[in-house]
Amino acid sequence: MRRYHNKFTMKNFIYMSIFAGLLIGIGGLVYLRVGGVAGAVLFAFGLLSVVMCGAQLFTGKSGFLPYKDFPKLIAMIALNAVGCAIAAFIASYCSSEALVTNLNTIIDARLAASWHKILVTSVGTGMIMTLAVYGARQKHYLPLLFGVPVFILCGLPHCVADAFYYAAAAFYGNFEWSLLIAWLWAIAGNYIGCNLPRWFMGESFQN
Repeated sequence: MRRYHNKFTMKNFIYMSIFAGLLIGIGGLVYLRVGGVAGAVLFAFGLLSVVMCGAQLFTGKSGFLPYKDFPKLIAMIALNAVGCAIAAFIASYCSSEALVTNLNTIIDARLAASWHKILVTSVGTGMIMTLAVYGARQKHYLPLLFGVPVFILCGLPHCVADAFYYAAAAFYGNFEWSLLIAWLWAIAGNYIGCNLPRWFMGESFQN
């Protein structure tokens, strides 16, 4: 795992950012197929794999990178979305009644939500993600396992997971362009939430 963190090149950044999106997308796929608490717990495979492999996930890096690296985060979320699109393509071959029902439920919820609801609730997801990764960096892995089910079962938007859901909706014929606006608000809320731990913890927060 160390070599992924230490050997950083542009090519590596691109591949590992796409890979992160693919991993989260696979987590999203199993959640759509299984649903409920079990699906939410299984979704944690995506984040566990991201941390294990040192993949470049927007919500895993936003709370740790220097603010001057914000352009890097923009590239990262775009590449994460590419990985999510690959996962959505895979999902198009894994159709089931449960998958379609759960996907439609998520899409309908995003379409019905106001921009400020998405923004505020996304802050919660961002905070959970940073704390989960922060714990893993200190060899405490339970926050990784529990953090994902917490934000899923609370209905809090995760911008990378949503990129997968929206791409899957496109494959299943349920995509609307207004979802892109919802996605941008989720990105903004996640970024704010990801930075809350270091804002509150100050010098005690260890990058």
